[in-house]
Parts: sequence; C-alpha cells; structure tokens
Amino acid sequence: MKKICVFFAGLLSLSIFATMAFINNIAVLVRWWRSFLAANGDSTAMESVSGVFPFLDWSAVDHSAVTTFIPMLGLWCMTIALLKLIRRVNVRTENFPFFKGSDQLNVALGLFGTLWGIIVIGYFDLATVTMGDLMQCLHTALFSTLMAVVWVFMIDHPVIRPLFARLAEKARLAVADDDDLSAAVCGLVARINEAANSFEKHQKEFEEESARRLREYEEMFDKRFKAYEEALKARHGAYAEKFDAMLENSEEAFRRRHISYEAAFESRLAGYEKEFEKRQKEYVEFFARRIDELEKRVAEEKENAEKANARLAAVASALK
Repeated sequence: MKKICVFFAGLLSLSIFATMAFINNIAVLVRWWRSFLAANGDSTAMESVSGVFPFLDWSAVDHSAVTTFIPMLGLWCMTIALLKLIRRVNVRTENFPFFKGSDQLNVALGLFGTLWGIIVIGYFDLATVTMGDLMQCLHTALFSTLMAVVWVFMIDHPVIRPLFARLAEKARLAVADDDDLSAAVCGLVARINEAANSFEKHQKEFEEESARRLREYEEMFDKRFKAYEEALKARHGAYAEKFDAMLENSEEAFRRRHISYEAAFESRLAGYEKEFEKRQKEYVEFFARRIDELEKRVAEEKENAEKANARLAAVASALK
C-alpha cells in the first residue's frame, strides 16, 4: 500500500502538470483565434500569442488541444483509479483504470484533430498564406493523431492496463465479471477435487508406509531371534546352564524391546492420525469458507444484476 501511495503522489503531480499544459493550450488557441479573426486570415498581420503559462508554450503546437487533452484525461483516470485502491474500493479489471469506450474516444479525438487541422487551412488568406502557416495546421493534424495512436496502442493496452490490473489483484480488490466468476467457481471446485485426491493419496501412502515399517520390525525381530536361537543351540552342549540363563534373559530383553517398539510405533501412528485429522479439518474449514465467499459474491452479483434490470425496466417504462 505504501508503494501505491507513492505512485499516487507521482501520478497526481503529472495530472496537475498535464492539466496546466491543457489550460495553456486552450489559452493559446483562444488568443490565436482572436488574432486570426482580427487580421481576417492574414497571417502577416497576426500578432504572436502566448499562453497563461509561457514556460509550457512548447506543448501548445496542436491548435485543436487534443494533444494535451488525451494525456490529461488518461492521467486523471489513473489517479482516480489509484485513489479507489487506496480507499479499498472493489474495481472491475475489464477497463480499469479507464472507462468503457475510452479507446474509441481517444481515437475519435485524434481523428478530430486531423480534420480540424485540415479545415483551418481553408480560413487563411490565400494571398498571404505561408509555409509556416501550413506547417502549423499540419502539426495540429499530425500531432493529435500521433498522440491518440501512441496513447492507445503503445501506452494504454500494453503497459497501463496490465500494470493496474496487477495492482488491483495484488490488493485483492479486483472484481471478476459473471463469466470470470463462473470460471473461478469451476476452478475452485477443480482445486477442491484435486486437494481431496491429494489428501486420499497421502493417507494411503501413510497407511502403506506404516504397514511396511511394521513388517520390517517383525521381520527384523524374527531374524534376530532366530539368530540368537541358532547361536544358543550351537553352544548348548558346553554351556547348557549358562545357555538357559542367557536364553531367559534374551527372551525378556527381546520382549521388552518388542513392547518398546510397539509402544513407539503406536505413539507415532497416533501422532500421524491426529495430524491428518487436524489437516483434514483445516481443509474442510478452508474450502467451506471459500465456497461461502463465492456464494456470497454470486448472490451480490445476482442482486446487482436484478437491480440493474429493475432500473432498465423503469427507464424503459418511463420512455414508453
């Protein structure tokens, strides 16, 4: 959120700067037309004009003001979009951070500037028109189109929209459309099935591992017991009494170790069962909570759709 605030401050500064450039362009345009009309289209009799911010006169080459209006509009849309993220307002990522039809508006403005620059040429006095006047009109025609094309196809779609979509998703404020919501529900169901299959797989592996280790303990015990029996039988002739005593001690020792192994195994098995029960409960609670959230979002979307349909019906009724 701190980075978004810093980004917001930078965009706000750029928006104010772009607004000043647009106001200066409008001032230059108005003063130029006053001088142009006063001179009756005679460019040699026109006075040089300047805007309200002379240090921004370099940006006032477009006398349709489209070149300064397009970035101003885009920067203010981006600033307002960041303000929504800071205020934790849910946003739809389809046209975020702009509005529906913004691309068509920018392209239309570029076309408007082109046509306006061509139309203005016809108002000059043909006896006094100069190459500089024609270049000024050409600047109006080309700069407006260039700004619209660069903004829409090189800045808006490839850079700004993906960046703001990632910011909204990272802040968990992106709201999916109905189709995206259905896809999200299907994806969640698929992930639930996958998690359930994974849990069953891990449980089966644990049971198989427990059975395998139990068999290994039994086989190891039988093997060692048989080895002791064979060794005792080989020495039975010379050490009969000692063998009996050692056999009794060995049996007791093996019995205690067997009991110890069984107790340790049962303890670990109980621990595994508790852990699996705990994990299973967490999975159930997590998926139940996610499903409740999705159902709530679906209900909200449905309610919003019903309200929109009701408003449309009211408008249609009023129009009739």
